[in-house]
Amino acid sequence: MKQWAMAATLICCLSIFTACKDDGSAANPGKTEMADYAILFYGYGGGNLDYDILNNIKQFYAADPASYDKVKIAVQYKFSSQEEFEELLSSYDPDDYDDPQDKADVEEYLAELKTWIAKWQNRCRFTFRFTVDPKKKVEEQMVADNVHGCNNDHIATADSLLAFIDWAAKACPAKHYVLLVSDHGAGYLPNEDLPYTPKNTTRSFLIDDNKSERLTVNSLRYTLANASIKPQVVYFDACLMNSFEYLFELKDYTDYIVASSFLVPGWGGNYTVLTNKLAGCKEDTESALKEYNKACVEQWDKNFGDETVESFTDMTVIRTRGLDAFGQKVRSFTDKLLQAYESSDEKRSAVNAATANALKVYRNMPFYDLFIYGVMLAAKVPELEAPYFEMKKSYDDGCLVAHQTCAYLRAQGINGSVVLGWEGKYEEFNWVYDGESWIIKESAVFHPDGTFYLYSDEEESEPDEQGAWGCTFANTYEQTAFDKATGWSRWIKANKQRPATMSVFTEGYNANEPRKKPRTK
Repeated sequence: MKQWAMAATLICCLSIFTACKDDGSAANPGKTEMADYAILFYGYGGGNLDYDILNNIKQFYAADPASYDKVKIAVQYKFSSQEEFEELLSSYDPDDYDDPQDKADVEEYLAELKTWIAKWQNRCRFTFRFTVDPKKKVEEQMVADNVHGCNNDHIATADSLLAFIDWAAKACPAKHYVLLVSDHGAGYLPNEDLPYTPKNTTRSFLIDDNKSERLTVNSLRYTLANASIKPQVVYFDACLMNSFEYLFELKDYTDYIVASSFLVPGWGGNYTVLTNKLAGCKEDTESALKEYNKACVEQWDKNFGDETVESFTDMTVIRTRGLDAFGQKVRSFTDKLLQAYESSDEKRSAVNAATANALKVYRNMPFYDLFIYGVMLAAKVPELEAPYFEMKKSYDDGCLVAHQTCAYLRAQGINGSVVLGWEGKYEEFNWVYDGESWIIKESAVFHPDGTFYLYSDEEESEPDEQGAWGCTFANTYEQTAFDKATGWSRWIKANKQRPATMSVFTEGYNANEPRKKPRTK
């Protein structure tokens, strides 16, 4: 997910990076004393995030000098390709803006990119692996000696992530590990998360289109299950990753998950703050995460907190130890929901009204806030009130902290997303703004038998195209840890009402204010 992305046309000058190196050829940190924490940063530019993520990595070098005795940092980062940046950069033209100030801002933006290009142009598609030396600058460490693998090396496979974690654990021995994954996020979708294979080409996040490789929730679970260390924290600096389908899949392999239900600004979290908070917490990880969460979201709110623009960003920290109990409460709520839905036409009509107005987390995807949906259902069907509040209390007991920008979402409270569909199918959209309103360019409806249908407008008439998405709902969603714990798929299959197609995210966007539209991951 990325809008108004800071981009760069990277013209490859490959002469200084000619040798291919194996896993052991990156910077050798030698013998290192055990720190309190090690941050294992693993990222990819994703075609339009290099500028922002590189600034994130630079933040590791700006921590308080004393912090580096307590916190060690290992980095693996892959630059995007020249072609990706050229394509993105060509989409920005100052002449597209009528307002003189907007035009001037875009011109300034493009000038800044040229300076950035000159500095980093010889690194496109290369992967760098090193431990952060705070006495140096990032430019001094992203050099030939720290190139990992060959040009266009793997970044988005389970094996590549697993190798990095095992290398980093040796390079930065610590009492506690924080795995920080940075790229575009995508949330959980059955058609894009097929059963695990090491060379799976379906996507979930960390999407490397240069090699047609994309990590999935199954491949991530495989990685964490087989890593030499257990990360105390898994932190997704990426959009849409705080889905319950993800949380349940990873709950047995980490103690805390940091993720966003909605969006993350392109510049992401503040890694200087993260390093300092961990260094100063005396191994009180929860205090560090709470303070970090608050600091990041307050900064996002300060920069893009205007609810009239596309600025709905959030961050949540979940204690995984509470998810089993929470899953039992979700199952009880789902049981009652099914009973009410099947009890009478009146109850079914009430449930349908809530489903048609559920809060969609992101306009293109079938992700809905579970608790805002739940409270709407409870308001219309009284027997759902008690199981809803039990479910919500269980979640609150396990949620360490959550903040979100924008007055609307702050009032509503965003929690975590689930897939919602009808009759076992679900829908993706391609919304576009035509200058006056949002319209659907096309949509894809994924059916439980593994077929999909493409439509050119919102009205479900004859599809324009039919195809197969590679698996079935039963062999994907119904095999997730979340569904096995909660039986949520029963509701997706029983529900007859098509969920809301538009999101508050889209409704709140003011297309007449393009300068305020933030970059997002």
